[in-house]
Amino acid sequence: MEATAAALTERSFSDLRITDIARAARIAQPNFYTYFPSVEDVIRALAEEVSFEPLARYLEADWSAAHGIRLARRLITDAFALWKKHHALIALTWYLADKRHGDFAQLRVRQVRALYKAFETKVRRAQQAGRIARAVEPRLAGYECVGLISAAGGQYTLLRASGFSHQQLIETNARLIHTMATGIAALDEHAR
Repeated sequence: MEATAAALTERSFSDLRITDIARAARIAQPNFYTYFPSVEDVIRALAEEVSFEPLARYLEADWSAAHGIRLARRLITDAFALWKKHHALIALTWYLADKRHGDFAQLRVRQVRALYKAFETKVRRAQQAGRIARAVEPRLAGYECVGLISAAGGQYTLLRASGFSHQQLIETNARLIHTMATGIAALDEHAR
């Protein structure tokens, strides 16, 4: 699995060969089949280990309080770290999910379910408090929050190359998800 993960950072999925993975793992090619029937099955097993669930813990506290924006920043910081560590694997898994390849769509849902459900709950509470319009569908809003985080994480390198600093990416995305989840514009600390 480690050899496959390393190979994914160096070449495309279509260029991954069992021979190369076995060589990198220092095993004979026939021994590969002792563990997995195909490269796709290794990808699936690796992807099963990647979860956005730990990010959901940042949504447990009340984000309408002053510390809400700090929690949003931590969530974004950890999301970027997760994407950086598993970028090739997440991108491939989600590409296969978008193509409806095998069970990758269900795998992606399992990866992000806790996070989008946490955002959904946040939006429902903000609606109950009168801060978000009832016309906003909470479940869809949860998906959209995860989509924003995923897009920023997936395009992090491109965004940095476009001139945006790490801090700008953290701050902008944290404020966007904070507002989307709470209906509250997080003002600058000195403006309060």
